[in-house]
Amino acid sequence: MDTTPPDVIKCENCQAENNSATKFCPQCSFPVGGTEEEKRNFRLLVSSKKRLLSDAQDKIKSAKTAVWLIAGLTFVMGVVAGFAQEGFTLMIINFFLAVVYLIMAAWANNNPFGAILTAFIIYITINVLNAFVDPATLASGIIVKIFIIGAFVKGIRSAQEAQGYMKELEQIKAIN
Repeated sequence: MDTTPPDVIKCENCQAENNSATKFCPQCSFPVGGTEEEKRNFRLLVSSKKRLLSDAQDKIKSAKTAVWLIAGLTFVMGVVAGFAQEGFTLMIINFFLAVVYLIMAAWANNNPFGAILTAFIIYITINVLNAFVDPATLASGIIVKIFIIGAFVKGIRSAQEAQGYMKELEQIKAIN
């Protein structure tokens, strides 16, 4: 049973109580006193932002997958270096890097932008350092490197966009 006084209307979006003379809810900006078209436009805006957020999150997933892939490749390269080439030091370094990438991938669940950006910086730094030690490593696997860098760039951009969409949706109290 609704016990709301007759001169008070509840916002359809955030359930805040508003004066019946109020045009827009002060909590979420829903047009409580607006026309049906204004209410429909508000709902369309929310739906659009949620769709954009979902698209950004899909791109973030591809960047996280790239971080997992780099962790796996780094681990495998460490095993190969350790056993096939008898490079124990290189094996330990690769195992350490694989663990760092695994931490970045796990951190991406809580802070996609920070984790993906940090993993990207580490990836670029390692490749630049390898190029100084052995310039031939820069061209080695160049196609894979281009795809990984592309996934990182898309993931970083998408994480920034997702943060913006989340803030907008939180402001209009449309986060479920």
